Amino acid sequence: MTNDFIEYWSAVHLLLNNGNAYSPAELFRVQQSVGWSEATALLMWNPPWTLPFLLPFGLLDHDSAQFIWFVFHSVIIFLGAQLLWRIYAGTPSFSRAAWIALLSFPPVYFVLLLGQIAPLILAAVIGFLLAARQSAWFWSGACLAVASIKPHLLYLLWLVVLLWVWRERRWQVGAGFAATFAVMASAPLFLDHQIYARYLALLSDRTVVLPQDWATPTLGTAVSVLFGGHNSWLRWLPSFGGVFWLYRYWQKNADGWDWSTELPFILMVSVATAPFSWTFDYVVLLPAVMQSAVWLSAPDRRSHAHWYSALYLALCLILILGKTVVRIDFWYFWVAPAFLVLYVSFYRDRSATPSRMKAVSVK
Repeated sequence: MTNDFIEYWSAVHLLLNNGNAYSPAELFRVQQSVGWSEATALLMWNPPWTLPFLLPFGLLDHDSAQFIWFVFHSVIIFLGAQLLWRIYAGTPSFSRAAWIALLSFPPVYFVLLLGQIAPLILAAVIGFLLAARQSAWFWSGACLAVASIKPHLLYLLWLVVLLWVWRERRWQVGAGFAATFAVMASAPLFLDHQIYARYLALLSDRTVVLPQDWATPTLGTAVSVLFGGHNSWLRWLPSFGGVFWLYRYWQKNADGWDWSTELPFILMVSVATAPFSWTFDYVVLLPAVMQSAVWLSAPDRRSHAHWYSALYLALCLILILGKTVVRIDFWYFWVAPAFLVLYVSFYRDRSATPSRMKAVSVK
């Protein structure tokens, strides 16, 4: 089966063989050689500092690399879910609620079947959370650098980390980010010293469909389409709203900021208001899913758990069944906001904000 993984494999294959990883023509020839049947190449729009993570896969043939990619990302998701459960529930083993929450979450299947790179971002987010809980600030910054392979998806996380680092004087976070990012960004230059110029050339190539022209399933895209589709700046309106929300939320909760508690909410709002995202990217919301599963499984909240669980499962079912009928991702622009509304309602019902839901220590 050939899926979106082919864009990563063909790009790094070209990089390792003195080709242009961002050339539509060269990518198309390589992809055709392994069974790509579309009329144009599937381009990799991730920046060059993504390529170091792909290099091992480029050393293998396409089919072997794709299989290992699938297994690797499956391990990230399921091991990551268990780590998150330990953080929020304090127990090493999953409960029934944890399994239901994880296995019913559609983005898990979307991202694995499509072979997309979002699980690597999820791993970086969980790594940041674990490092922050251990006060390993340098390594928390290093994990954030890995998450930058899709910088637009977690745009609110970057902003709140900057605010937090400045307020708490945690300069080690910045050092970890800078050191790791420097390695990531410079590594591809050893194989192609023109790699950044070629990436910029692709971004300015009007003969291909550019990211700003994609009909992504985001609120901004829906607003842009509603008002004629020619005002691309409208795509950023929800993001402006997200920044304003973050400013107010930070003012209210900066004192006693706890990353285990706050991170899921930041991820939820960031993805729901991001200028570009796809439904498979929503796998990065797994921390919020597992946090909510812990809350719903608490004995003193079981009277409400049935209602919220039913709403969550209904939303997941609608998304799964909808994808079998309408596969165009744009029409699911409402999904991330719907997950956000459901997430916030958990806490309004208990007359508390998400910032008051405390996590337990991981032993």
